[in-house]
Amino acid sequence: MSQSSSNHWLKDVAAHAGLDLPLARRPDIAALRQAWPRVAEHCKLHDDRFTKKIAGFFRIGVADVDTYDPQAVKMVPEAVARRYGILALSATGDTIVVATSDPANRAAHREIVAHASRKPVFMLASPVALARTLERAYAPARAPKNALQTLVAQVADSDFQVVTNQGKGMFTSFELEDPSVVKLADVILKQAVRYRATEIHIEPGHEQGRVRYRIDGVLQHVVGLPSAAHQRLVARLKHLAFDQPGMNPDDGIPVQVSPEVEKRAHLLTTPTPDGELVSVRLLDPHDVPTIESLGFASLEAQKIHQILARKEGLVLVTGPARSGTTSFVYAALSALKDESVISLEGRPELVVPGVTQIKYDASSGLSFAETLGQLLDRSPDVIHAGEIRDLATARIALRTAVTGRKVLANVHTSDAVSGVRRLIDMGLAAGRLAESLHAVISLRLVRKLCQECARPFDPARDAKSREAKLASVLGIQPVKRAVGCKACAGTGYKHQIPIPEVLLVTGEMRAVLGRDPNDAELLRAAQADGMRTFAEVGLERVSLGETTVEELERVLGVVPMRDEKADEMGPIMVVDDDEQDRILVASLLSDMGFDVVQMEGGESAQAAIESGDEAFSLVVMDLYMPGMDGKELIRVIRQQLSTQALPVIVLTSSANPRDELELLEAGADDFLVKPVEAKRLEARVRAVLRRSGVRIH
Repeated sequence: MSQSSSNHWLKDVAAHAGLDLPLARRPDIAALRQAWPRVAEHCKLHDDRFTKKIAGFFRIGVADVDTYDPQAVKMVPEAVARRYGILALSATGDTIVVATSDPANRAAHREIVAHASRKPVFMLASPVALARTLERAYAPARAPKNALQTLVAQVADSDFQVVTNQGKGMFTSFELEDPSVVKLADVILKQAVRYRATEIHIEPGHEQGRVRYRIDGVLQHVVGLPSAAHQRLVARLKHLAFDQPGMNPDDGIPVQVSPEVEKRAHLLTTPTPDGELVSVRLLDPHDVPTIESLGFASLEAQKIHQILARKEGLVLVTGPARSGTTSFVYAALSALKDESVISLEGRPELVVPGVTQIKYDASSGLSFAETLGQLLDRSPDVIHAGEIRDLATARIALRTAVTGRKVLANVHTSDAVSGVRRLIDMGLAAGRLAESLHAVISLRLVRKLCQECARPFDPARDAKSREAKLASVLGIQPVKRAVGCKACAGTGYKHQIPIPEVLLVTGEMRAVLGRDPNDAELLRAAQADGMRTFAEVGLERVSLGETTVEELERVLGVVPMRDEKADEMGPIMVVDDDEQDRILVASLLSDMGFDVVQMEGGESAQAAIESGDEAFSLVVMDLYMPGMDGKELIRVIRQQLSTQALPVIVLTSSANPRDELELLEAGADDFLVKPVEAKRLEARVRAVLRRSGVRIH
């Protein structure tokens, strides 16, 4: 048997047996299921024998479809499993074993990678056996999911009148009390609390919207929403949040799932062309964290307690959105509650006993800085100045710190050094800042490994995993790998831990800061004075088996620079159907000292990459190729965990700017127009590798 490039492999098998089988080149599962027994019968083989023959043809094993892991099944949505006739049997940290009747189906391969975030390892099973097992495998998960989808459909199909005396398009209060609408809102809110979600996103769409939960910092899809259901759900939530008699909208919607667990849901609505986008923040206003409960590493925890113990000085807390800065500020305020503490906030999210929390009221006619200045008349020991957004607020915070008070304030910057730079850029003199600034605490949050399913890292078994490759670059040995189980919803992670940079402004640092240094000089001085960077703290958490290098890369996106010789790196793959162009590029790269592997097309390149036999350091590919073109090959590379960070340069004769934009959006790292010039190619290769953390010398 040999697989033709123009026919589906099963058609070729049938032809080899003398059967003219009318089968499309890319048949759907229904056509394959119908054709399979005909070909087996014509080959005079029982279904089991025929399956073994086909498995031998593809050099893969025969699947036992009656033995499957329910957690692996959940990694592939039922709709995808049915569309391609596949069943996930088991999974590790970076692979998923999948039973299929069509191992050559590239679309199924892409879907599995997209949903399971693991490389599929195919085993063969007959379509009849798979169809029988699929029913049983997905039955346990179908009921609750379909219950929510059924509820959504009931809400969408509601035929209540939606016209009020305020005009067309407004929902009547009667409709908003409709049992299906009430239940849908109740289920979505309570389920979010049970799943430990911190946010609910109810997003509109032209035809279909969706509901997503943010769990441990990552958005997870929950259910699709037809337009009508979206409108009614949003109207119900707004009714609960803003139209209840005697209720302050700032209090939020109470969501109680048990006598011990209650959250408050705070709504933020934004109009869009397709409907209202609703973000729901879930909080327990009385669940104030402590520095200990946040889970800082021991060294940083000691420094933070040292900072809070000091009676005066400005303490900056920095970080992007959802980096844990709000929780940290409340924990710090709680630790200082024995002092006289005043906090000026846009909207208090948590109630801190012993702290005077004041909501800033713009309608008073006073600016935030002016309001802050008035609060100083109360002579607090500690003041939380909220977010510093302008020079006026920065100056008041600085003046207050100089007078012997402790000031906590926020700025949105990426790291500790950038927090100092932000204040200087606002207009504060570096010398004045050096006098009052006591510390900068910058934060990130990474997911913590699920303690119920994390397994020990096996250097031999995991050698080709992305975790192993990243760890090799960083020069560390991972302790555990993420797996996924019911307790963590198959993610491999549960809860979050902080990764901080704690910059203490000591005498040496004040001298450096007073000279108005650039960021590099300030960073060197901070590190010399004992500050650990995000990467250093994060890698310590990896060495303790608390998180993974992959998770650090997801959050920090930082790969440290390392020096390499071209001939000591993994080979560069050159993919081009034009032999002259391919040989020219390969020759230029060889002259630079690289080992080069040449491929004539996208399909052969994909096979070489997926085999894992070579640890390629770069792919240089043509854009226009027969069969799988450059764009499709980029998508394949970016969909696999093991090659998501593999640098890609695209070569093309097109000078169309739109092509460049589309390629970069698809995941290319750079773009070079043919004909290729040696100096330009070398410059692009060096630049792309440098951005991935490799400096060629």
